[in-house]
Amino acid sequence: MRRLLPQSLFGRLTLFLTLGLIIAQLLSAAILLQDRDQALYHAIGGHVAQRIAAIINLLDTLENAERQRLVTALDLPPTRLSLDLPWQTETAQDERYHTTLFRALLKRQLGPERPFQLEVNDDLPPPPPRAGRPPHFDPERPTRWRMHAMMMSLRNFVVQVRLRDGATVTFQQTLPEDVMAWPVRLLLILAILLASVAALSALAVRALTRPLTVLANAATELGHDIHRLPLAEIGPLEVQRAAQAFNTMQERLIRYLEDRNRILAAVSHDLKTPITRLRLRAELLEDSPLREKFQADLDDMQRMAQAALDFLRSGEETEPAAAVDCNALLDCLREDAEDAGHSVAINGTAGQPLYCRPLALKRCLTNLIDNALKYGQCAEIAVMDRPERLILTIRDHGPGIPGTELERVFEPFYRLESSRSRDTGGTGLGLSIARNIARAHGGELMLRNHPSGGLEAVLELPRRPAFTSPAL
Repeated sequence: MRRLLPQSLFGRLTLFLTLGLIIAQLLSAAILLQDRDQALYHAIGGHVAQRIAAIINLLDTLENAERQRLVTALDLPPTRLSLDLPWQTETAQDERYHTTLFRALLKRQLGPERPFQLEVNDDLPPPPPRAGRPPHFDPERPTRWRMHAMMMSLRNFVVQVRLRDGATVTFQQTLPEDVMAWPVRLLLILAILLASVAALSALAVRALTRPLTVLANAATELGHDIHRLPLAEIGPLEVQRAAQAFNTMQERLIRYLEDRNRILAAVSHDLKTPITRLRLRAELLEDSPLREKFQADLDDMQRMAQAALDFLRSGEETEPAAAVDCNALLDCLREDAEDAGHSVAINGTAGQPLYCRPLALKRCLTNLIDNALKYGQCAEIAVMDRPERLILTIRDHGPGIPGTELERVFEPFYRLESSRSRDTGGTGLGLSIARNIARAHGGELMLRNHPSGGLEAVLELPRRPAFTSPAL
Protein backbone atom coordinates (compact mmCIF):
# COMPACT_ATOMS: atom_id res chain seq x y z
CA MET A 1 0.00 0.00 0.00
CA ARG A 2 2.81 2.39 0.82
CA ARG A 3 4.38 1.80 -2.58
CA LEU A 4 1.21 3.12 -4.24
CA LEU A 5 1.21 6.34 -2.22
CA PRO A 6 3.09 9.37 -3.59
CA GLN A 7 6.40 9.99 -1.86
CA SER A 8 6.02 13.75 -1.45
CA LEU A 9 3.81 15.46 1.10
CA PHE A 10 2.23 17.51 -1.70
CA GLY A 11 1.29 14.35 -3.60
CA ARG A 12 -0.21 12.63 -0.57
CA LEU A 13 -2.25 15.64 0.54
CA THR A 14 -3.49 16.19 -3.01
CA LEU A 15 -4.42 12.52 -3.33
CA PHE A 16 -6.33 12.43 -0.03
CA LEU A 17 -8.15 15.70 -0.73
CA THR A 18 -9.07 14.62 -4.26
CA LEU A 19 -10.38 11.25 -3.08
CA GLY A 20 -12.38 12.97 -0.34
CA LEU A 21 -13.85 15.44 -2.83
CA ILE A 22 -14.74 12.66 -5.28
CA ILE A 23 -16.49 10.64 -2.57
CA ALA A 24 -18.32 13.73 -1.30
CA GLN A 25 -19.41 14.66 -4.84
CA LEU A 26 -20.61 11.13 -5.58
CA LEU A 27 -22.66 11.04 -2.38
CA SER A 28 -24.05 14.51 -3.09
CA ALA A 29 -24.91 13.53 -6.66
CA ALA A 30 -26.64 10.35 -5.46
CA ILE A 31 -28.74 12.26 -2.92
CA LEU A 32 -29.50 15.01 -5.43
CA LEU A 33 -30.55 12.57 -8.14
CA GLN A 34 -32.74 10.68 -5.69
CA ASP A 35 -34.47 13.87 -4.58
CA ARG A 36 -34.86 14.95 -8.21
CA ASP A 37 -36.31 11.55 -9.12
CA GLN A 38 -38.85 11.73 -6.31
CA ALA A 39 -39.81 15.31 -7.21
CA LEU A 40 -40.31 14.37 -10.87
CA TYR A 41 -42.44 11.38 -9.96
CA HIS A 42 -44.52 13.55 -7.68
CA ALA A 43 -45.04 16.26 -10.30
CA ILE A 44 -45.57 13.98 -13.29
CA GLY A 45 -47.56 11.46 -11.26
CA GLY A 46 -49.91 14.23 -10.07
CA HIS A 47 -50.46 15.39 -13.62
CA VAL A 48 -51.15 11.85 -14.86
CA ALA A 49 -53.54 11.17 -11.95
CA GLN A 50 -55.49 14.37 -12.75
CA ARG A 51 -55.73 13.38 -16.44
CA ILE A 52 -56.93 9.85 -15.57
CA ALA A 53 -59.55 11.24 -13.17
CA ALA A 54 -60.80 13.72 -15.79
CA ILE A 55 -61.12 10.97 -18.44
CA ILE A 56 -62.95 8.66 -16.00
CA ASN A 57 -65.42 11.38 -15.04
CA LEU A 58 -66.07 12.08 -18.70
CA LEU A 59 -66.52 8.40 -19.62
CA ASP A 60 -69.04 7.99 -16.80
CA THR A 61 -71.37 10.38 -18.63
CA LEU A 62 -71.14 8.74 -22.08
CA GLU A 63 -72.83 5.81 -23.78
CA ASN A 64 -70.83 2.80 -24.96
CA ALA A 65 -70.47 3.97 -28.57
CA GLU A 66 -69.37 7.43 -27.55
CA ARG A 67 -66.99 5.95 -25.00
CA GLN A 68 -65.31 3.86 -27.68
CA ARG A 69 -64.89 6.86 -29.95
CA LEU A 70 -63.44 8.95 -27.10
CA VAL A 71 -61.05 6.16 -26.03
CA THR A 72 -59.90 5.76 -29.63
CA ALA A 73 -59.29 9.52 -29.88
CA LEU A 74 -57.37 9.65 -26.58
CA ASP A 75 -55.34 6.45 -27.21
CA LEU A 76 -52.09 8.28 -27.95
CA PRO A 77 -48.59 7.80 -26.47
CA PRO A 78 -47.51 8.10 -23.79
CA THR A 79 -51.01 7.28 -22.41
CA ARG A 80 -52.72 4.27 -23.98
CA LEU A 81 -56.40 3.54 -23.24
CA SER A 82 -58.42 0.36 -23.66
CA LEU A 83 -61.99 -0.69 -22.81
CA ASP A 84 -61.77 -4.35 -23.75
CA LEU A 85 -59.10 -5.61 -21.33
CA PRO A 86 -60.45 -7.71 -18.42
CA TRP A 87 -60.11 -6.71 -14.81
CA GLN A 88 -56.87 -8.23 -13.58
CA THR A 89 -56.71 -10.13 -10.32
CA GLU A 90 -54.89 -7.94 -7.82
CA THR A 91 -51.47 -9.23 -6.89
CA ALA A 92 -49.41 -8.51 -3.78
CA GLN A 93 -49.23 -4.81 -3.14
CA ASP A 94 -46.06 -3.13 -4.38
CA GLU A 95 -44.37 -1.19 -1.58
CA ARG A 96 -41.93 0.76 -3.67
CA TYR A 97 -41.86 4.50 -3.13
CA HIS A 98 -43.00 5.40 -6.63
CA THR A 99 -45.90 2.93 -6.55
CA THR A 100 -47.06 4.10 -3.13
CA LEU A 101 -46.85 7.74 -4.21
CA PHE A 102 -48.81 7.23 -7.43
CA ARG A 103 -51.42 5.13 -5.62
CA ALA A 104 -52.01 7.97 -3.12
CA LEU A 105 -52.26 10.54 -5.93
CA LEU A 106 -54.82 8.41 -7.80
CA LYS A 107 -56.91 7.86 -4.68
CA ARG A 108 -56.97 11.59 -4.04
CA GLN A 109 -58.10 12.39 -7.61
CA LEU A 110 -60.56 9.49 -8.12
CA GLY A 111 -62.04 9.58 -4.66
CA PRO A 112 -62.01 6.93 -1.94
CA GLU A 113 -65.11 5.15 -3.33
CA ARG A 114 -63.78 4.59 -6.84
CA PRO A 115 -62.32 1.06 -7.25
CA PHE A 116 -58.99 0.91 -9.09
CA GLN A 117 -55.81 -1.08 -9.09
CA LEU A 118 -52.26 -0.06 -9.95
CA GLU A 119 -49.26 -2.01 -11.12
CA VAL A 120 -45.79 -0.83 -11.99
CA ASN A 121 -44.81 -3.16 -14.81
CA ASP A 122 -41.51 -3.13 -16.65
CA ASP A 123 -42.84 -5.41 -19.41
CA LEU A 124 -46.06 -3.84 -20.64
CA PRO A 125 -48.13 -5.69 -23.23
CA PRO A 126 -48.32 -4.07 -26.66
CA PRO A 127 -51.28 -1.70 -27.08
CA PRO A 128 -54.23 -2.83 -29.20
CA PRO A 129 -54.42 -1.48 -32.78
CA ARG A 130 -56.37 1.72 -33.09
CA ALA A 131 -59.79 1.63 -34.68
CA GLY A 132 -59.88 2.39 -38.36
CA ARG A 133 -56.35 1.15 -39.02
CA PRO A 134 -55.40 -2.33 -40.21
CA PRO A 135 -53.35 -4.53 -37.91
CA HIS A 136 -50.43 -4.41 -40.33
CA PHE A 137 -50.30 -0.63 -40.28
CA ASP A 138 -47.02 -0.63 -38.31
CA PRO A 139 -45.59 -4.12 -37.85
CA GLU A 140 -42.68 -2.92 -35.65
CA ARG A 141 -44.91 -0.94 -33.33
CA PRO A 142 -45.55 -3.68 -30.71
CA THR A 143 -41.86 -4.57 -30.58
CA ARG A 144 -40.82 -0.97 -30.10
CA TRP A 145 -43.43 -0.52 -27.36
CA ARG A 146 -42.19 -3.57 -25.42
CA MET A 147 -38.50 -2.62 -25.78
CA HIS A 148 -39.23 0.94 -24.71
CA ALA A 149 -41.16 -0.29 -21.67
CA MET A 150 -38.33 -2.66 -20.67
CA MET A 151 -35.75 0.11 -20.87
CA MET A 152 -37.81 2.49 -18.68
CA SER A 153 -37.66 0.58 -15.39
CA LEU A 154 -40.09 1.86 -12.71
CA ARG A 155 -41.50 4.34 -15.24
CA ASN A 156 -44.41 2.31 -16.68
CA PHE A 157 -47.80 2.31 -14.90
CA VAL A 158 -50.82 0.11 -15.56
CA VAL A 159 -54.03 1.51 -14.01
CA GLN A 160 -57.42 -0.15 -14.21
CA VAL A 161 -60.48 1.85 -13.05
CA ARG A 162 -64.14 0.71 -12.84
CA LEU A 163 -66.78 3.01 -14.17
CA ARG A 164 -70.17 3.42 -12.48
CA ASP A 165 -71.79 0.91 -14.82
CA GLY A 166 -69.09 -1.73 -14.11
CA ALA A 167 -67.02 -1.24 -17.25
CA THR A 168 -63.22 -1.37 -16.94
CA VAL A 169 -60.91 1.28 -18.36
CA THR A 170 -57.21 0.36 -18.63
CA PHE A 171 -54.55 3.06 -18.76
CA GLN A 172 -51.01 2.20 -19.80
CA GLN A 173 -48.81 5.18 -18.93
CA THR A 174 -45.15 5.56 -19.83
CA LEU A 175 -43.31 8.51 -18.30
CA PRO A 176 -41.43 10.65 -20.84
CA GLU A 177 -37.93 9.36 -21.49
CA ASP A 178 -36.40 12.81 -21.95
CA VAL A 179 -37.72 13.93 -18.56
CA MET A 180 -36.57 10.82 -16.69
CA ALA A 181 -33.16 10.61 -18.41
CA TRP A 182 -29.95 11.42 -16.59
CA PRO A 183 -29.56 15.19 -16.06
CA VAL A 184 -26.44 15.63 -18.16
CA ARG A 185 -26.29 19.37 -17.54
CA LEU A 186 -26.49 18.89 -13.78
CA LEU A 187 -23.82 16.18 -13.84
CA LEU A 188 -21.62 18.43 -15.97
CA ILE A 189 -21.98 21.21 -13.41
CA LEU A 190 -21.00 18.79 -10.62
CA ALA A 191 -17.97 17.64 -12.63
CA ILE A 192 -16.88 21.25 -13.22
CA LEU A 193 -17.34 21.98 -9.54
CA LEU A 194 -15.26 18.93 -8.61
CA ALA A 195 -12.46 19.91 -11.00
CA SER A 196 -12.47 23.50 -9.73
CA VAL A 197 -12.36 22.52 -6.07
CA ALA A 198 -9.64 19.91 -6.78
CA ALA A 199 -7.53 22.52 -8.59
CA LEU A 200 -7.97 25.03 -5.77
CA SER A 201 -7.10 22.33 -3.23
CA ALA A 202 -3.93 21.49 -5.16
CA LEU A 203 -2.94 25.16 -5.20
CA ALA A 204 -3.66 25.46 -1.48
CA VAL A 205 -1.62 22.33 -0.70
CA ARG A 206 1.22 23.63 -2.86
CA ALA A 207 1.17 26.94 -0.99
CA LEU A 208 1.25 25.11 2.36
CA THR A 209 4.01 22.65 1.45
CA ARG A 210 6.22 25.09 -0.44
CA PRO A 211 7.75 26.55 2.78
CA LEU A 212 8.80 23.02 3.76
CA THR A 213 10.54 22.62 0.40
CA VAL A 214 12.24 25.98 0.81
CA LEU A 215 13.37 25.02 4.32
CA ALA A 216 14.72 21.65 3.13
CA ASN A 217 16.61 23.31 0.26
CA ALA A 218 18.02 25.89 2.65
CA ALA A 219 19.21 23.16 5.03
CA THR A 220 20.93 21.39 2.11
CA GLU A 221 22.58 24.60 0.92
CA LEU A 222 23.68 25.37 4.47
CA GLY A 223 25.98 22.34 4.35
CA HIS A 224 27.54 23.69 1.15
CA ASP A 225 27.69 27.37 2.06
CA ILE A 226 27.41 28.40 5.69
CA HIS A 227 27.30 32.05 4.64
CA ARG A 228 24.25 31.69 2.36
CA LEU A 229 21.58 34.38 2.50
CA PRO A 230 19.12 34.02 5.40
CA LEU A 231 15.59 32.82 4.74
CA ALA A 232 12.91 35.42 4.12
CA GLU A 233 10.76 35.64 7.24
CA ILE A 234 7.43 36.00 5.46
CA GLY A 235 4.23 33.99 5.15
CA PRO A 236 1.99 32.49 7.83
CA LEU A 237 3.01 32.78 11.47
CA GLU A 238 4.26 29.19 11.68
CA VAL A 239 6.39 29.66 8.56
CA GLN A 240 7.83 32.90 9.94
CA ARG A 241 8.75 31.21 13.21
CA ALA A 242 10.44 28.31 11.36
CA ALA A 243 12.41 30.76 9.19
CA GLN A 244 13.45 32.77 12.27
CA ALA A 245 14.63 29.61 14.04
CA PHE A 246 16.59 28.53 10.96
CA ASN A 247 18.24 31.93 10.61
CA THR A 248 19.13 31.95 14.31
CA MET A 249 20.71 28.51 13.96
CA GLN A 250 22.72 29.71 10.95
CA GLU A 251 24.00 32.73 12.86
CA ARG A 252 25.08 30.54 15.79
CA LEU A 253 26.89 28.13 13.47
CA ILE A 254 28.73 31.00 11.81
CA ARG A 255 29.79 32.39 15.19
CA TYR A 256 30.90 28.93 16.32
CA LEU A 257 33.03 28.41 13.21
CA GLU A 258 34.55 31.85 13.51
CA ASP A 259 35.42 31.20 17.16
CA ARG A 260 36.94 27.86 16.25
CA ASN A 261 39.06 29.42 13.52
CA ARG A 262 40.34 32.03 15.97
CA ILE A 263 41.20 29.32 18.49
CA LEU A 264 43.00 27.31 15.79
CA ALA A 265 45.01 30.32 14.77
CA ALA A 266 45.90 31.06 18.38
CA VAL A 267 46.91 27.46 19.11
CA SER A 268 48.95 27.26 15.92
CA HIS A 269 50.80 30.43 16.83
CA ASP A 270 51.19 29.77 20.54
CA LEU A 271 52.54 26.23 20.19
CA LYS A 272 55.36 27.25 17.90
CA THR A 273 56.97 29.53 20.45
CA PRO A 274 57.34 27.09 23.39
CA ILE A 275 58.44 24.26 21.08
CA THR A 276 61.11 26.49 19.57
CA ARG A 277 62.32 27.53 23.06
CA LEU A 278 62.48 23.90 24.15
CA ARG A 279 64.52 23.02 21.09
CA LEU A 280 67.02 25.78 21.87
CA ARG A 281 67.30 24.66 25.49
CA ALA A 282 67.73 21.04 24.45
CA GLU A 283 70.69 22.05 22.33
CA LEU A 284 72.38 23.34 25.49
CA LEU A 285 72.26 19.95 27.18
CA GLU A 286 75.68 18.32 27.46
CA ASP A 287 74.35 14.77 27.75
CA SER A 288 74.02 13.65 24.12
CA PRO A 289 71.60 10.69 24.71
CA LEU A 290 69.34 12.89 26.83
CA ARG A 291 69.46 15.66 24.21
CA GLU A 292 68.41 13.24 21.49
CA LYS A 293 65.48 12.05 23.58
CA PHE A 294 64.35 15.63 24.14
CA GLN A 295 64.62 16.32 20.42
CA ALA A 296 62.58 13.19 19.59
CA ASP A 297 59.85 14.15 22.08
CA LEU A 298 59.70 17.67 20.63
CA ASP A 299 59.44 16.24 17.10
CA ASP A 300 56.54 14.04 18.21
CA MET A 301 54.86 16.99 19.90
CA GLN A 302 55.20 19.21 16.86
CA ARG A 303 54.05 16.47 14.51
CA MET A 304 51.00 15.62 16.62
CA ALA A 305 50.05 19.27 17.05
CA GLN A 306 50.40 19.88 13.31
CA ALA A 307 48.34 16.76 12.51
CA ALA A 308 45.57 17.88 14.88
CA LEU A 309 45.50 21.32 13.29
CA ASP A 310 45.45 19.79 9.82
CA PHE A 311 42.52 17.59 10.82
CA LEU A 312 40.53 20.54 12.13
CA ARG A 313 41.32 22.57 9.02
CA SER A 314 40.73 19.74 6.53
CA GLY A 315 37.16 20.86 5.78
CA GLU A 316 37.67 24.61 5.67
CA GLU A 317 36.90 26.63 2.56
CA THR A 318 39.88 28.97 2.70
CA GLU A 319 41.53 27.47 -0.39
CA PRO A 320 40.04 28.51 -3.74
CA ALA A 321 38.99 25.78 -6.16
CA ALA A 322 40.74 25.31 -9.49
CA ALA A 323 41.09 22.82 -12.34
CA VAL A 324 43.86 20.32 -11.57
CA ASP A 325 45.61 17.90 -13.90
CA CYS A 326 45.29 14.71 -11.84
CA ASN A 327 47.81 12.85 -14.01
CA ALA A 328 50.50 15.44 -13.27
CA LEU A 329 49.59 15.46 -9.57
CA LEU A 330 49.89 11.67 -9.32
CA ASP A 331 53.22 11.70 -11.22
CA CYS A 332 54.53 14.31 -8.78
CA LEU A 333 53.52 12.21 -5.78
CA ARG A 334 55.11 9.09 -7.34
CA GLU A 335 58.39 10.92 -7.92
CA ASP A 336 58.44 12.09 -4.31
CA ALA A 337 57.89 8.55 -3.09
CA GLU A 338 60.59 7.14 -5.41
CA ASP A 339 63.03 9.78 -4.18
CA ALA A 340 62.42 8.41 -0.69
CA GLY A 341 63.15 4.88 -1.91
CA HIS A 342 59.57 3.60 -2.27
CA SER A 343 57.77 2.02 -5.22
CA VAL A 344 54.51 3.53 -6.57
CA ALA A 345 52.75 2.27 -9.74
CA ILE A 346 50.00 4.14 -11.60
CA ASN A 347 47.51 2.39 -13.89
CA GLY A 348 45.13 4.44 -16.01
CA THR A 349 44.81 8.14 -16.69
CA ALA A 350 42.28 10.92 -16.14
CA GLY A 351 40.77 12.18 -19.37
CA GLN A 352 40.29 15.76 -18.24
CA PRO A 353 41.24 18.06 -15.36
CA LEU A 354 39.36 17.81 -12.06
CA TYR A 355 37.82 20.91 -10.47
CA CYS A 356 38.92 20.78 -6.83
CA ARG A 357 41.00 22.43 -4.09
CA PRO A 358 44.52 21.50 -5.20
CA LEU A 359 46.40 21.56 -1.88
CA ALA A 360 43.62 19.76 -0.05
CA LEU A 361 43.48 17.02 -2.70
CA LYS A 362 47.27 16.68 -2.61
CA ARG A 363 47.17 16.31 1.18
CA CYS A 364 44.43 13.66 0.88
CA LEU A 365 46.38 11.60 -1.70
CA THR A 366 49.64 12.01 0.21
CA ASN A 367 48.07 10.61 3.38
CA LEU A 368 46.65 7.62 1.49
CA ILE A 369 49.91 6.87 -0.34
CA ASP A 370 51.98 7.26 2.85
CA ASN A 371 49.59 4.90 4.61
CA ALA A 372 49.99 2.31 1.84
CA LEU A 373 53.78 2.63 1.86
CA LYS A 374 53.98 2.41 5.64
CA TYR A 375 51.96 -0.78 5.99
CA GLY A 376 52.34 -2.39 2.55
CA GLN A 377 55.89 -1.40 1.38
CA CYS A 378 54.53 -0.41 -2.06
CA ALA A 379 51.49 1.33 -3.53
CA GLU A 380 49.47 0.77 -6.72
CA ILE A 381 47.18 3.57 -7.92
CA ALA A 382 44.37 2.71 -10.33
CA VAL A 383 42.67 5.63 -12.12
CA MET A 384 39.11 5.17 -13.42
CA ASP A 385 37.67 8.20 -15.18
CA ARG A 386 33.89 8.32 -15.59
CA PRO A 387 31.69 11.11 -16.98
CA GLU A 388 30.44 12.11 -13.54
CA ARG A 389 33.15 10.79 -11.21
CA LEU A 390 36.88 10.26 -10.93
CA ILE A 391 37.71 7.11 -8.93
CA LEU A 392 41.23 6.63 -7.52
CA THR A 393 42.06 3.30 -5.88
CA ILE A 394 45.28 3.09 -3.80
CA ARG A 395 46.22 -0.50 -2.99
CA ASP A 396 48.98 -1.88 -0.80
CA HIS A 397 50.25 -5.42 -0.31
CA GLY A 398 50.19 -5.42 3.47
CA PRO A 399 48.25 -7.58 5.91
CA GLY A 400 44.99 -5.68 5.47
CA ILE A 401 42.52 -4.69 8.19
CA PRO A 402 39.88 -6.81 9.96
CA GLY A 403 36.43 -6.18 8.53
CA THR A 404 35.13 -4.84 11.85
CA GLU A 405 37.84 -2.16 11.85
CA LEU A 406 37.38 -0.78 8.32
CA GLU A 407 35.22 2.11 9.55
CA ARG A 408 36.75 2.62 12.99
CA VAL A 409 40.14 3.55 11.52
CA PHE A 410 38.54 6.76 10.22
CA GLU A 411 37.85 7.92 13.77
CA PRO A 412 40.24 10.66 14.97
CA PHE A 413 43.24 9.35 16.94
CA TYR A 414 42.13 5.73 16.49
CA ARG A 415 44.91 3.30 15.55
CA LEU A 416 45.07 -0.44 15.20
CA GLU A 417 48.37 -0.40 17.09
CA SER A 418 48.24 0.44 20.77
CA SER A 419 51.68 2.01 20.87
CA ARG A 420 52.27 5.70 20.36
CA SER A 421 55.60 5.16 18.68
CA ARG A 422 56.23 7.45 15.79
CA ASP A 423 57.85 4.56 13.96
CA THR A 424 54.75 2.35 14.00
CA GLY A 425 51.48 3.96 14.92
CA GLY A 426 51.59 7.57 13.76
CA THR A 427 49.02 10.01 15.10
CA GLY A 428 45.86 8.24 13.91
CA LEU A 429 44.61 11.29 11.96
CA GLY A 430 45.78 10.62 8.40
CA LEU A 431 42.69 8.71 7.27
CA SER A 432 40.36 11.08 9.12
CA ILE A 433 41.89 14.05 7.34
CA ALA A 434 41.67 12.27 3.98
CA ARG A 435 37.99 11.42 4.43
CA ASN A 436 37.15 14.96 5.57
CA ILE A 437 38.77 16.35 2.42
CA ALA A 438 36.94 13.85 0.21
CA ARG A 439 33.58 14.67 1.75
CA ALA A 440 34.28 18.40 1.58
CA HIS A 441 34.52 17.90 -2.21
CA GLY A 442 31.17 16.05 -2.24
CA GLY A 443 32.93 12.70 -2.65
CA GLU A 444 33.64 9.70 -0.44
CA LEU A 445 36.55 7.63 0.83
CA MET A 446 36.20 4.02 1.89
CA LEU A 447 38.47 1.09 2.68
CA ARG A 448 38.15 -2.55 1.64
CA ASN A 449 40.32 -5.63 1.74
CA HIS A 450 41.50 -6.91 -1.61
CA PRO A 451 40.64 -10.58 -2.36
CA SER A 452 44.31 -11.27 -3.18
CA GLY A 453 45.59 -9.59 -0.05
CA GLY A 454 46.33 -6.05 0.99
CA LEU A 455 44.12 -3.02 1.57
CA GLU A 456 42.43 -0.75 -0.97
CA ALA A 457 41.51 2.86 -0.33
CA VAL A 458 38.82 3.93 -2.85
CA LEU A 459 38.56 7.70 -3.34
CA GLU A 460 35.56 8.90 -5.38
CA LEU A 461 35.46 12.55 -6.43
CA PRO A 462 32.61 14.15 -8.43
CA ARG A 463 33.38 16.03 -11.62
CA ARG A 464 31.15 18.85 -10.40
CA PRO A 465 31.90 18.98 -6.68
CA ALA A 466 29.46 20.53 -4.23
CA PHE A 467 31.88 21.92 -1.68
CA THR A 468 30.61 21.59 1.87
CA SER A 469 31.33 23.43 5.05
CA PRO A 470 33.65 21.91 7.65
CA ALA A 471 32.28 19.20 9.85
CA LEU A 472 31.18 20.44 13.24
